[in-house]
Amino acid sequence: MKKNLRQKLIIIFLINLCLTSFIYYIYSIRIRDLTKNEINHVADDYIFSDLYFFGTSSEEIWIDSFENSTQIIITNFCEEILKEHEEIFFLFLINSSFLSFEFAIIFKNISINTESREIAQLEIEGVPVTEEEMKIFNLVQEFLNQNRVFTKERVASYIRSRFRVNGNLNYNGIKTVIDSLIKKNLILEGSKLTRKTVLLNTNREIIYNMIIENPGIYMNKLSKRLKLSPFVIKWHLSMLLKFNLIRKHQLNNNNSYFNSSLDNDNDLFFTIISRDKCIKIIGFLNKNEMGYTKNQIAKALNMHYNTITKYLNEIDKFNLLIKKKVNNIEYITLNNYNFKKLLIES
Repeated sequence: MKKNLRQKLIIIFLINLCLTSFIYYIYSIRIRDLTKNEINHVADDYIFSDLYFFGTSSEEIWIDSFENSTQIIITNFCEEILKEHEEIFFLFLINSSFLSFEFAIIFKNISINTESREIAQLEIEGVPVTEEEMKIFNLVQEFLNQNRVFTKERVASYIRSRFRVNGNLNYNGIKTVIDSLIKKNLILEGSKLTRKTVLLNTNREIIYNMIIENPGIYMNKLSKRLKLSPFVIKWHLSMLLKFNLIRKHQLNNNNSYFNSSLDNDNDLFFTIISRDKCIKIIGFLNKNEMGYTKNQIAKALNMHYNTITKYLNEIDKFNLLIKKKVNNIEYITLNNYNFKKLLIES
């Protein structure tokens, strides 16, 4: 980093030297008045009222003096020097152009590297982290491979004795980074697990994937499908919750579970349609576009009429039913368009 800065400063100095030489070149132009031979004037004595230019030959233009206006000839006193040392000036010009080009490339590379660093942001299991947090996390993982559980004090001492992290990060600095990792649900004090290892358990990974595929699923349904004890399911769910891989939605003292990255706007919708009876009713209504009466639904699904009415009312809250009357008899069918739309939006 210091080497690069030194190079940039040298380049800036050389470019400034070129500019300074050019300014001195302009300032030192000598002017000879046509009406007063052998009298020389410095360019500062005049105000240039028109566009003027400097070449390697004399040019005639008009210049307004503070005292009078007269036709003069601008001559470049450096012309003779340029002719005598043409090779030196030519080499100097080439070097200046090359340095200017290199200077532009350096700034361009700095911009590209900055953008690359912003794009290539460090992550741990999808959670953005800083470079320090990444280093500390890897050391915590190393510590846990040798120990059953950890506390902040023990891990901080281990990391400090392991080697110096990022130059001057002291004991309190290490603890601060550990607190940040805990807050981000990447490590859990008192546990051997981390965000990277929590899904290494086969049953826990299956539960997690089932929640992703079935948003709003209940613990009892997980227990039945996986043929695991509710206590085992509850334990795995608690670990997934602690590492913020899933979240829960409570309705009527029942918890439904969702992937933590899923938007929570439609939690109630998924919580209701994930119930077994709702699933059966929706599946049955989807069979016939003409619709069914409540009695027909109750009889076909072997449910009480009041139960059918209850769940139809829950489903209808999301405008998922189409009702029509024929001879004063109400027929109900599924609004497939709204149903698919809600699924897609979620």
